[in-house]
Amino acid sequence: MGARRRLRAAWADRPTPVFPRETWALILALDRLPWPWGENIMACCFVAKAFVRIERLRQALAWASAQQRRGRSRWALAISLCFHHGRFVARAMVTGIQDLVTLRQLVRLRGQEHLAAAAGRGRIFLGFHLGPTSPDIALRLAGHRVTWIGAWPSWAQKRNALPPEIQELYASSGEHDALETRPSNRGQARVRALYRARQLLTRGRDIFITADGAGQAAFELSLPGGPAKVCAGWLLLRQTTGASVLPVLSHMEGHTQVVTIHPALPSPVADPGDDLKVCREALGRLLTDHVRRFPEQCYFLAFAERRRAPRHRETDPRLIHGSPISPA
Repeated sequence: MGARRRLRAAWADRPTPVFPRETWALILALDRLPWPWGENIMACCFVAKAFVRIERLRQALAWASAQQRRGRSRWALAISLCFHHGRFVARAMVTGIQDLVTLRQLVRLRGQEHLAAAAGRGRIFLGFHLGPTSPDIALRLAGHRVTWIGAWPSWAQKRNALPPEIQELYASSGEHDALETRPSNRGQARVRALYRARQLLTRGRDIFITADGAGQAAFELSLPGGPAKVCAGWLLLRQTTGASVLPVLSHMEGHTQVVTIHPALPSPVADPGDDLKVCREALGRLLTDHVRRFPEQCYFLAFAERRRAPRHRETDPRLIHGSPISPA
């Protein structure tokens, strides 16, 4: 009876809309297996799913065709892309990982020397969907306190579904400013989340925010394989607080998630248009290099972005600067 009750509670904790029902059911089943069995099985399932959902396979092959990799066939890269996507889904929920000892062995943090140059005020850790998810876990394991800024209601459900030791790690190393929202008021929720982020930065606290995904576009980057939308929220926070922005990228080396903190972007300049240009050029170089090195791990560009066919119009930097959360 107790096992059935726990299973019912775990099912109720499904992070919506992140995981479809069938994926969540598979995660719950595979979590009972010793690591890394569940992670490997999930990766293989995503490869098999691509051959069932032919559109997904076409997307993977199109992405592979756009990459210039010598000595690697288009099919091998496409299959590796689907394999890594499945592995990242399993790793997002630490499938099969029940304690911090195991988790610490599977995560590496590089680039901590760049933190000293940005010390003395709140810092913005800027993440991207170009590899394994939840890169902030590496910061937390290294003893850094960081608040993840987001406006999706799924975070509380995801946290509740994690093993107790890992829940405690999140509780003791910061918070997650995810707001309960309905589809009709997500725009307002994002504004509230950014206002909260600005408060934290002015108090000297560090935040983690993703630059791509949902939200108003500031500009697009032309990356190998297609364009990437970069959202405006973090840019607004940079311009209104003067906080240092440290890009954070993540990739897998075997079963180890490697999270790299890159040097901070150049200091903000007074003119919003010039500042946007500086950020666009710096991020363009960084992300282009990352995509070329790890094309099999950039599932978000290969799949999610290709579903959003219309190109996003860039935001007028004057509108960013004149946002409701800019200082009076």
